[in-house]
Amino acid sequence: MPAEERNLLISLRDSVVLDMRENLLPFWATHSVDHSDPSNGFYGAIENDGTGIENAAKHIVLFTRYLWTWSAAWRVLEDPEYLELAHRAYDYLSGHFVDREHGGLFMELNADGTVSDSRKMTYGLSFAIYAFSEYYRATQNQESLQHAIDVYNLLEKHAFDSKYGGYLELFSADWQYLEGEGVVAQGRAKSMNTHLHLLEAYTNLYRVWPDGGLERRLINLVDIFDNHILNRETYHLELFFEADWTVSGRYDSYGHDIEFSWLLVEAAEVLGDSAILNEAKETAVRVARVQLEEGMNHGGAMIYEKTGDRYRRNISWWVQAEAVVGFLNAWQISGDREFLEASYGVWEYISENMIDRQHGGWFPDLDEHGAPRPGRRKGDAWTCPYHNGRMGLEVLERLHNF
Repeated sequence: MPAEERNLLISLRDSVVLDMRENLLPFWATHSVDHSDPSNGFYGAIENDGTGIENAAKHIVLFTRYLWTWSAAWRVLEDPEYLELAHRAYDYLSGHFVDREHGGLFMELNADGTVSDSRKMTYGLSFAIYAFSEYYRATQNQESLQHAIDVYNLLEKHAFDSKYGGYLELFSADWQYLEGEGVVAQGRAKSMNTHLHLLEAYTNLYRVWPDGGLERRLINLVDIFDNHILNRETYHLELFFEADWTVSGRYDSYGHDIEFSWLLVEAAEVLGDSAILNEAKETAVRVARVQLEEGMNHGGAMIYEKTGDRYRRNISWWVQAEAVVGFLNAWQISGDREFLEASYGVWEYISENMIDRQHGGWFPDLDEHGAPRPGRRKGDAWTCPYHNGRMGLEVLERLHNF
């Protein structure tokens, strides 16, 4: 390996890990915990300066991402504070979100822990599987593994579309399908985003529970992306679908595309099938190449998305985090230095523009010129340390030998 390339890798690893250890995770460890009552767990939202919002609702996506983040951080970094936060997240999630009557987890709670939205959201439940299986990886807690398996079985029973394949979006508390009410799918029957996070969730569960039925379902998810979601002409993912997989609308979502590129390879690696892995690697590089050519702005950051001929040019925290990992993954597969330079370039953009040097953490959203968008909270139902925390852990684990 050329010395310049090696130095770039070391610089990327060291600077990303330094921010993760000394800024990103400490910010969330300090400001997300609701210390007013140990039974409250975490705040449902955080202001830009880190102030917790006491009356904010608590959403399944946020709280499952809390559990995944602190479990993974403990597993990799072995900081006892992160283990305590993982325990706290697990206790709250299992004690308040789990529906003891109908199974699964509620979509949303009030700030006091009472149920405000009892519907079952496939996207949110995918994160429950992801989080419970990660907590099991970190702690060997058998109850957590069983929660993950139970949610998996419920999704296979109620959300799997036996006619057209894939997974439907939204259900009542007692698992009646709510047609036309998909939150993530914006009223369509199916969405790329739900299937992407089912792919990541089933991958993580299969690591710790190599069940034959789960293996078949994970392979089926890989096939769904190959046959229905990935457009092989453009190498972008289609976003929304009718039940029969008819595409609804035309979007290029660069952040989702680059995230998919490395999650696909991860799924293939966990499956252990060489043919699937070889094809996944080829796909990942081609997808990453398209995002590099089409999805970057003049400052080296990744654009959010394109709808028809119109660009949504805001710079989002999660898109940049996924770009760092996705381009690094493409470099590891191909050896093409352009991908490594892109990964490092996106990290430089984050470091210069997105890290909040005054209050800590990251600004979640910038305008196309790199200025924080006013009024945007640091934390809400969808904004937390999952994407950027995972970025730090991925960079550390992928580059620990350099």
